[in-house]
Amino acid sequence: MPEPVSRTIGGSQPPLGRMLLRGVARRCPRCGSGGIFASWFRLGERCPRCHLRLERENDFFLGGYVINLAVTEGLLALALLIYVLRITADPGTSLVPVLVAGVIISVVLPVLFFPFSRTIWMAIDLAMRPVPRDDGDEDAPGAAQG
Repeated sequence: MPEPVSRTIGGSQPPLGRMLLRGVARRCPRCGSGGIFASWFRLGERCPRCHLRLERENDFFLGGYVINLAVTEGLLALALLIYVLRITADPGTSLVPVLVAGVIISVVLPVLFFPFSRTIWMAIDLAMRPVPRDDGDEDAPGAAQG
């Protein structure tokens, strides 16, 4: 369940672990709100609840692409390691299953993991660079006027 917005916007931000879990759940890392994606591949401009600007700068999501690539390459390496261990134990092991697994991992996984890599990157970036007060949140619809 998301925390009250007042606890996450004004003062302290959530700890890194909580923000990462929110990222894994495709939620806003700052407030935990869902509904930040317009579609599977398209992120909204701001969080509908806390008005966090989701793409904080040009090319912001390059970190998300790196996360997606690292997860994909890591699973490909794991599949290769499993194949090497199996062929060592039984030299007659077929190459077909590992080729099928490799194609699935390298083609399907990046598409399925894409939105998760973006929200995980948002959480990491938010932990490294907390949102300054002048981030434009005051210009967001529904933001408090002062």
